Amino acid sequence: MNFNRNQTKFIGILLIALGMFAIFRLWWLLPALLLGGAGVYIYQRQHKAGRMGEAVQGGLWGLGLALLYLIDFIFPGVLLLGGASLLLRGHEQNADVRVQNAITRVRNFRAKAAVNTSAPASTNVSIVEEEKPATGETVRL
Repeated sequence: MNFNRNQTKFIGILLIALGMFAIFRLWWLLPALLLGGAGVYIYQRQHKAGRMGEAVQGGLWGLGLALLYLIDFIFPGVLLLGGASLLLRGHEQNADVRVQNAITRVRNFRAKAAVNTSAPASTNVSIVEEEKPATGETVRL
């Protein structure tokens, strides 16, 4: 079997993640991560194909189901998610623009915060030179 570099990297990350799930006993988190990952994957794939409606709906359902699973609100949450999905029909383009703008604002905020924390704070403290004694040189006798 011949793996390319991306496949090898993906399999390595997957094995490390499964090991972390086993070590910390986080198996309950796996379905939510799979649902959320599927939502993001569907969104990206359909967005690249130019199918904005399917992209937004797929992302909404994937991420929505992941969130509902995490908060243990499955049955009534699916009804709410279905209603939101129906109300979103025909307005997917506007929703995508708003979500992309929100993501951009968050990224810009994080970038500014990273720059501000890495740069030293400027202060108006003047550096005082060390004072030299006013007496002359001491000679040892």
